[in-house]
Amino acid sequence: MSCNPSFGGIGKGHLMREVDALDGLCSRICDQSGVHYKVLNRCKGPAVWGLRAQIDRKLYKQNMQKEILNTPLLTVQEGAVEDLILTEPEPEHTGKCCVSGVVLGMY
Repeated sequence: MSCNPSFGGIGKGHLMREVDALDGLCSRICDQSGVHYKVLNRCKGPAVWGLRAQIDRKLYKQNMQKEILNTPLLTVQEGAVEDLILTEPEPEHTGKCCVSGVVLGMY
């Protein structure tokens, strides 16, 4: 969760509806943890409406951790990322690398 305790708006709202990671987990947890809901740009047409939810940070964290830790076949590994392992850029996509792994720091 970002420092701003809200999800949604024009950009992030579309992203949340399109990204279906873990069967829409982020959106489901927002529904469980929301304290205020609003439609932005309502005076304009539906193409620019943006749904926004203000979220209780503590409740969001509790609900998200409970859901993630109880997800079958998901292993959670906690650590500080010290470095990224990148692939070499493809010749037709100069400068665009893909992350293929992470190097975690020792506790």
